[in-house]
Amino acid sequence: MYHRLNAPVRTPAEPPGGNPVRKTLSTAGAGAGAIALVLALGACASGGDAAGDENVIVVQTNWTSSQAQNKPLFDAFEAFTEETGIEVKVLESGDNLNQVYETSLLAGEEADVLLVGLLEKQLDWAANGAVVPVNDYIDEWGIADRIPADALVDWTDTEGNLRAFPYSGFTWPWWYNTELLAQASVEGVPQTTDELIAAAGKLRAAGIAPVVFGGIDWSGQKIFLQLLEAYLSEDEAKQVYAEGGVCENPKAMQGIELLIELRDAGVFVDGIEGYTADQAQAAYLDGQAAIAPLGSWAYPGASEELAAATELGGLPLPDDAAYEQPIAYRGSTSAGWWISPNGEQKIDQVRQLIEHMYGNEVIKGILDEGGVIPVADFGGDTSGVSAPLLAQSLTEFPERVEFPVMPDIYVPADVSNPMYRATSIAFTPGTDAQTICSTVDEIYAAAQ
Repeated sequence: MYHRLNAPVRTPAEPPGGNPVRKTLSTAGAGAGAIALVLALGACASGGDAAGDENVIVVQTNWTSSQAQNKPLFDAFEAFTEETGIEVKVLESGDNLNQVYETSLLAGEEADVLLVGLLEKQLDWAANGAVVPVNDYIDEWGIADRIPADALVDWTDTEGNLRAFPYSGFTWPWWYNTELLAQASVEGVPQTTDELIAAAGKLRAAGIAPVVFGGIDWSGQKIFLQLLEAYLSEDEAKQVYAEGGVCENPKAMQGIELLIELRDAGVFVDGIEGYTADQAQAAYLDGQAAIAPLGSWAYPGASEELAAATELGGLPLPDDAAYEQPIAYRGSTSAGWWISPNGEQKIDQVRQLIEHMYGNEVIKGILDEGGVIPVADFGGDTSGVSAPLLAQSLTEFPERVEFPVMPDIYVPADVSNPMYRATSIAFTPGTDAQTICSTVDEIYAAAQ
């Protein structure tokens, strides 16, 4: 008999620090105390006097020196100073980076360069003058040829501004524990919807939990959207993400019907609508569940035994879907190098720093030692990558899947977090397709 996992706590969770899809909290409705905190942070965490010093580059980032995986980045800063004599002053701003930066910008004391991802407020920074578009610089400095075309598209806004230099990305595969699959007499990793449903039935019969993810938070929201776009073209998916109108889109409704089919067939663990991302990740890493969509940020958490048993793949789809292979997410928006108005005043020094950070030795360091996936072409040399799942994600995994549209840069910020509720409703047994699509469309309507 299938044994239910420990009952989930029904509270939203945020991903661990550095997760590219993490959503920072808005100060809206947080009260005057939160606003005062942001102002105080801005006063003490700006570029200050160093902003005007040509021998100092102020870098503001949410990468923290306390995290071991970021050591290669900070080592690269030290090496740059030794080579050039230009000091790098790092402001570690954490999740408050966008508020802190915008406050210091108003005072003209902003950092020269930022290393941060592309989401929410940052989407509009180039258009509203908070940062300097890098369209010309990326060509002049010889970096454009090393960046994949789709990454340049992702980092370019609707006005044609290349917001920043794309730097690090992520992969978000579906993890399959082949040992647990074998225990349940499942032959190989499922490649179609029918095979996934059959595998879930065998896993349950063997007392093994099937697919687990955070049905109440950001991780389940992404899986909900992944199913939503199963029948959509790339352009159609972008339009639905940006504008909503799910109920009126027959192909989006097919995706919702697919979700319901999987849900009602028992593919997802019981109570999935109440699971958080942290609980889901723990369930897979502890060997309690056989299948889980987990991002590259989870690679370091897998034991040697689990990593050896795990095959990275994608979400299996029906034959009439828009994709011929299983699908999984990947993105280029984990972090980019942004130039501020202050930074443009010392553009030659900034150029030297950016060129240094895109050097092959630095790129290989953050990949091999830090486990950070670079956006820039690094020649495909994974010989120095010691983490087996990271190596698999860069070599075998891309051949097994197709990559649909990553929703983050198309779903409006005012829609993203409220959609968690729609996600939980969608994964709740008994909820029909009309209720699901109406809930999503109401969220889009409220955000207009």
